[in-house]
Amino acid sequence: MRKLVVHEVLADAAYQYTNGHIVSGNHQFTYPEIFVRCLKLAHRMIDLGIRPGTVVGVMDINSHRYFELKYAVSMTGAIIHTINFRLPATDLGYTIRHAHDEWLFAWTGFGELAKSMAALVPNVVWLGDLEGNSGLQYEDLVAEGSPFLPDQASKVNEDDTYSLFYTTGTTGRPKGIRYTHRQMLMASLQIAHDLGLHDTGAFLRADDVLMPLIPFFHIHGWGVPFIAPYLGSSLVLPEKSSPAEQWQLIRQNKVTWSNMVPTQLYTLLEEQTQENVELRGLKVLTGGSALPLGLAENASKANISLSLIYGGSDQLGTAISEASGLDGVERLVRLSSRMTPFPMVRVEIRDEKEQCVVSDGKTIGEVWVQSPWIPQGYLDETEQTQRAFHDGWFRSGDLAVRYPDGSFYVMDRLNDAIKSGGEWIAGSVIESIISEIPGVHAVAVVARPDPQWGERPIAFVTAENDVSSQVVEQYLYQAVVEGRLTKFWVPNEIQFIDIMPITSAGKLNKVALRQKKLT
Repeated sequence: MRKLVVHEVLADAAYQYTNGHIVSGNHQFTYPEIFVRCLKLAHRMIDLGIRPGTVVGVMDINSHRYFELKYAVSMTGAIIHTINFRLPATDLGYTIRHAHDEWLFAWTGFGELAKSMAALVPNVVWLGDLEGNSGLQYEDLVAEGSPFLPDQASKVNEDDTYSLFYTTGTTGRPKGIRYTHRQMLMASLQIAHDLGLHDTGAFLRADDVLMPLIPFFHIHGWGVPFIAPYLGSSLVLPEKSSPAEQWQLIRQNKVTWSNMVPTQLYTLLEEQTQENVELRGLKVLTGGSALPLGLAENASKANISLSLIYGGSDQLGTAISEASGLDGVERLVRLSSRMTPFPMVRVEIRDEKEQCVVSDGKTIGEVWVQSPWIPQGYLDETEQTQRAFHDGWFRSGDLAVRYPDGSFYVMDRLNDAIKSGGEWIAGSVIESIISEIPGVHAVAVVARPDPQWGERPIAFVTAENDVSSQVVEQYLYQAVVEGRLTKFWVPNEIQFIDIMPITSAGKLNKVALRQKKLT
C-alpha cells in the first residue's frame, strides 16, 4: 500500500485477492470487478465537477452502491458525508445544510424523504429508478466512466479529510465530526487486528464471510467496508432486509461474522428457527449500548459467540472485550461487559476533579480516551468542542470502573446515570440483572426526580404476561442477597410497556423514557 488512503485498500484487494466477492441483492462482484466500477464512477464524478474538499452526501442502505461510493469519493479527494436517514427529518435536513453538501447520492427507495432532502442540495444523483425523475442516474455514471485510476487519486494524502458524519443528536442537535483517511483506516484496521490476535468471541479471520448490520452511515458500519477488502474476505451487504431475510442471507452465503447493536441482536434472535439454531460458528461484534447478560446467554444458546466493542462517532473504536483462559459463564460475563483498550489507545477513568480513580473495579468515574485517531473536535461547534476535547483527550461522558488488569466496564452514560443521595447508580447493571428473568424481552432503567434522594431509578420492561412487578422485585432482591446488587439500587417502580422507544442508532431512547408519564 503506497499511502494510507482509503482507495488504496481496494486497489490492493483488486490486485491481491481474486476469490473474495461482494454480494448485494442480485449482484455479485469480485474485488477486481468492483474496483473497476469505482474507477469508472470516480472519473464521471470528476467530470461533473467533484473536486478535493467537495462534500458528497450519501443516503443509502448497506448496498454495493454505498460500498463503491466510499472508494470512488476517496479517488476524487472529496469528502463523503454519510447521512443518517433514521434521524428525524428536521435533524436530517440540518446535517445536510450544516455539512454544506454540494452533491447528494440518494437511494430512490426512501421515496418522499429522499425527494425532500434532494431539494436542499444543488446536485443530485439517484441510486435506483425513480418514476418521473429525469436527474442523473447512478448506473449511468458507472457505465459512462473510464476504467483507469484518475490523476486526482494520486494527489490524495493521508491527512486530507475523508469522512464527515454526525452524532445521533439524542442530547441536542447532531454534531459533525471529520476524520482524515489515516484516522479512519487506522481505527478500522485496528479493530481487525484486535479481533484476529486476541481471544474474542467475534474472532476474525481472512476466510470469514462478513455481513455488517451496522448501517454504513454509522461510523462506516464500524469500518467493515474497509476491513473486508483489507483481509480479502467476502462481504454480504444485506440492503433493506428483515431479521427473517437476514437469517436467509446468513444461510445462503455461509456468513460467519456480523456486527449489530444489542437491539438488532434481540430481533434477530426473535426470528430464529430450528434451522437457524443449528448454525455453527456465527460470530457477532456488538456494542453501542450495554449488552444485558440475559441477551448474551440467549445468543450463546443459539450458537452465537459475542464480543463487545466500545467507541463512538466522536472517538471511533477504543476497546474490545477479551476472555483469555476463561470458560462457561465466567467467559460470557467477561465478553459481555469488560473491555480491554486497543494497543496505542489510552483509557483513563477520572473523577469530577479530572483525577484518575482507583483501579479497584468499584470506584466510578468518567471515561477519558486518547488515541491516534481522536479528531480535533466538532465541526463549527466551538463550545461543544471545548467541553469534550482537552489536549488530545476525548471526554466521553460515559461512567465506568477500571480493574487492576487494565480492563474497564462502562456502566452508563453520564447523562443517563442516576445520582441518588450523592451516590451513583448504574442503570446498565440493573438492566442486565432484570434481563436474566425468563420472559423479559427488553429493559431500560432511567432516573426520576425524588424529593428525598434527588433521583431514584425507574425500570421500564417489556415482557410476557406472566412477568409481574413482584417477580422482577423478588429477582432483584435475590441479586442483593447474592451480592450482585446494592440494596439501594433496586428501582422504586417497575413499569411495563409494549414497545421500547429506539433512537436512530438502534439504541434504547432513554430521553423519551424519562419524559414518559408513569401509569
